[in-house]
Amino acid sequence: MNQENNTYQDEISLVDLATIFVRRIWLFIVLFVLFVVGGVVFALLQDEQYEYVSLYQIAEMGADKPVEKPAKAIAVLQSQRLPELEAAYKAEHGERVPFKVSFSNPENTSLVRISSEAVKDSAEDVRAFHKELLDHLKSRHEKQIVDARSNIETRLDSVVRTLDALKQTPEAGQAVAEVIQKQVELEGELASLSPGELMVVGRESIERVAPNRKLIVVLATVVGFVFAFVAVFFAEFASLVRKALREQKQN
Repeated sequence: MNQENNTYQDEISLVDLATIFVRRIWLFIVLFVLFVVGGVVFALLQDEQYEYVSLYQIAEMGADKPVEKPAKAIAVLQSQRLPELEAAYKAEHGERVPFKVSFSNPENTSLVRISSEAVKDSAEDVRAFHKELLDHLKSRHEKQIVDARSNIETRLDSVVRTLDALKQTPEAGQAVAEVIQKQVELEGELASLSPGELMVVGRESIERVAPNRKLIVVLATVVGFVFAFVAVFFAEFASLVRKALREQKQN
């Protein structure tokens, strides 16, 4: 018997909730529509952003032997050159850079990848930023290549002098062969030196990366539904509180 009464009370409670919702359905509709319309307007007002990508091939001292590890090159750009550029931009324009600069190293490569998301009006600023960063890295690596070339040439000159001296000794056949082998190795190292290369600078993505207007509208719809639903019962609760206060005053 008690179970039947509890079930009946639950049913009455659900009916009461449904009644409240139906009675204030226009409040729900108005709030829900306002959220959806606001979400659509917000999505349409967002500027379209595109991704701009730059790629730099680190200078190499041989096959798959970069003059500097990509992680170190990225650290130098992040901690040294990028803050300098950001400070210079703020000093010139009176505001912070309107886009972020991200660095990465594609797996199993000696490439440095720079990417930014920005509106088309900022495209030239993005490319200028990327170019300055990559030029800094290229200049840094060119110095390292020059030092490496000078070191190899010095060793090669020493080997050549040694070879000339050994050729004067008839019994130095084995030693001559070893020195010649060393000479060939050094010449190979010299030939394998390759400078850094700016492969791509500020390439714009074909499709926009932001905003995701569909997602914004969906979120606005979901949030609007929840907010409007809760607001209906909150309004009913407020109405009951006001009614109770009036009755207390009358008594």
